[in-house]
Amino acid sequence: MKDFLKKYPEILLTGGILLSIAGHYYPDETATNNFIAAGIYIVSAVLFVLAAIGFLMKNKK
Repeated sequence: MKDFLKKYPEILLTGGILLSIAGHYYPDETATNNFIAAGIYIVSAVLFVLAAIGFLMKNKK
């Protein structure tokens, strides 16, 4: 996982952006839909944090 974070943080950032967009456009008409959208946002936030860690590891020499 550490090597993946160093080599490909752009993939994680792209995944986070795509999931943020998906969570934004997910219909929120019922409580269940709100929970699903919240889960999408949580996964997106985790990907953003992993991407940030990967960029920091990549720039550290």
